[in-house]
Amino acid sequence: MHRPAGYWSHFRGIFNAVAAAAAIVLVIGCESGADVPTGPIPAPRLPEPPPSQPAPKSDNSSIIVGDRLQLFVMEDHSFNQELVVRERGDIILAPFGRIPVSGLSVEGAEKKIKSYLERDQLKTATVILDRVGRGRPEGGEKPDPIRDNSSKILVYMTDKVNRPGQHVITLPQGKPVGVYEAILITGGMDRMGDETKVYILRSDENNVKQKIPINVRAIRQGSMADPPIGHGDIVVVPERVFGF
Repeated sequence: MHRPAGYWSHFRGIFNAVAAAAAIVLVIGCESGADVPTGPIPAPRLPEPPPSQPAPKSDNSSIIVGDRLQLFVMEDHSFNQELVVRERGDIILAPFGRIPVSGLSVEGAEKKIKSYLERDQLKTATVILDRVGRGRPEGGEKPDPIRDNSSKILVYMTDKVNRPGQHVITLPQGKPVGVYEAILITGGMDRMGDETKVYILRSDENNVKQKIPINVRAIRQGSMADPPIGHGDIVVVPERVFGF
């Protein structure tokens, strides 16, 4: 079939125009929306906060062996100290020596220490006694070690970081840790890492990884808040691309 002169040139012109428009759209998308997640941003997975511990019933429960007592004497701070109830059920307080306290309430032990002080050392003694650790009832279990009420999460660092791999991060008292903070805790970024192109991969409710962009430079400069990292998050630090 015979085509008029200029037919193919006209067709190529249309094709080139469409291709150029598509390229512009692609470039704009790379600059403005390439790093946006494909779906709703899932919230970080964080451990449940530890259950609140009830306040010790210092007036109603008796002092037992192994209890740790904090002593404050307002008129003479040299008496301020932590005391442990020993196996005989007493505490040792200089210059008095042994003072039996086992079986007393904290308030009762407080009054007893006050009487010792006012008898030999001070005209007036304002005594404050607190139980700061629980001992072991006879035949019972050993006391628990001190707990910091902290929780732990597992995160992954990859690409341009100094220590790639999995890391366990402690959340002090259940408080969240930011993404940038987590990068620093686990060793920091490699000098070739691109601060502006960091992203995390986080599973949504369907276990599909969502890509969440993080501008670490803006966080470091204080112009953006550091979003919390969650359990199972994968932090990706791409390499910087230099233009020529």
